Amino acid sequence: MNVIASADEHGGCTRQPNPEERKPMANSRKLITTFATLAAAVFFSATSLATAQAEQVDVRAASFSHTGKLATFGLYNNAVITDKLNLKRINADYVFFSANPEDPFELVSGSCFGGAVLRNMEVQGGGVCSLKDKDGNPFAINFEITMIEGGTYSGTWAILGGSNKWSSAKGSGTWSKIQLPNITLSVSTLKGEVTF
Repeated sequence: MNVIASADEHGGCTRQPNPEERKPMANSRKLITTFATLAAAVFFSATSLATAQAEQVDVRAASFSHTGKLATFGLYNNAVITDKLNLKRINADYVFFSANPEDPFELVSGSCFGGAVLRNMEVQGGGVCSLKDKDGNPFAINFEITMIEGGTYSGTWAILGGSNKWSSAKGSGTWSKIQLPNITLSVSTLKGEVTF
């Protein structure tokens, strides 16, 4: 007895395609599945590349220290406690300039303050900066001081947060500051990356 024919006679089911008829449908499904997988992989790769690309920071800043003198810190914001212990005070206003107009720190301005302890020729210290970008969006960075040698300070920086595009920004890098002969002026350099 033919089961398929018997079922057709009773109206219970339709004719089953033979194995040769099924091959083109199976190949179509495989092709669609492969295409969908490939499209998803391309989409996620493009998305990953877009989010992974960081904007480069390479800026210089002219800074002006106008904070009033503290009695024990003298002219150079330096308090000599002993020959092996010095305290450094850092307070200045900044305006950053870059050769690249797309640099995220181009025309950023604001104020930084902090301090450092120089003990037995080892440095420990840092501070924070309250900044605004050229569109007026506020953000903050922190900085650590890893070296003081003569009139040059250097260290690392990282973004703490901010508003608008800076709310999700991640970024860090290095900085250095050279004190000019004029006591209140210095030139600072920031390098690093920012991802928005």
